[in-house]
Amino acid sequence: MAEHPSRAAGSRAPGRVVAVVPLRDGTSGKSRLAHVLDPDARSRLVAVLARHVVSTLLASGAVERVVVVTSDPRFAWRALQDLVVHAASGGDDGPHLRTDDADRLRIVLQPADRPGLDTAVDVGREIAAEDGPVRVLVAHADLPALTTDDVAALLAADPPVVVATDRHRSGTNLLVLDLIAAPFRTRFGADSLAAHLAEAAAHGLRSVVVQRPGTATDLDTVDDWGELPARVRAAVGQHVPGLHDATPGPQDRSASGGTR
Repeated sequence: MAEHPSRAAGSRAPGRVVAVVPLRDGTSGKSRLAHVLDPDARSRLVAVLARHVVSTLLASGAVERVVVVTSDPRFAWRALQDLVVHAASGGDDGPHLRTDDADRLRIVLQPADRPGLDTAVDVGREIAAEDGPVRVLVAHADLPALTTDDVAALLAADPPVVVATDRHRSGTNLLVLDLIAAPFRTRFGADSLAAHLAEAAAHGLRSVVVQRPGTATDLDTVDDWGELPARVRAAVGQHVPGLHDATPGPQDRSASGGTR
């Protein structure tokens, strides 16, 4: 970890934690893998990755609730329903037996007149704060190596702004905002690490950068796939076998770093 002090010190206020996960629809995601995966396979990959991230957050004892913000709630429900409904229950007519995590997951429609990733985060933060001030953990939905230990490490960090960067050390894969960081506006996009550190400094908030194996590797390109541990590739590959034979294409060779 490398701490970045700013004009005024802030300290972490322990409290409730709500995770916000922006999730794209099931048709437009993972376009940089289009040369190795057909649309159905890419949609399946988006679902598999989202299910892993959300299930990891739900398994983290410090996370009270998970709010998934999406323009496609039907796709999100299909991807995540196994986390809140027992597989053997329901059917067309039978009752659905809810899991213990059913009340901790909320899928929210992102309004059509509020598009974009930062706006999706804003929607999630608004919902997270409905029951009072909370710490917010923003997590991208495509982190196949994310573990509960990673989540615990981020939440244990002291500064009010915690930025988990990607393997290129340019983007932001997860972001923790403390209670006193309410004025902080997210700046996802190209070079978002620098943008988020600047945003923290502008509000006089201390910040820290975290880079762990489970938080640093997302899955947007074949090069990303090659960076994943073998056990993670095996777990994802059983649902999306086309990735096993993937070779880098122009999208990978031209990629110079994170774009979020």
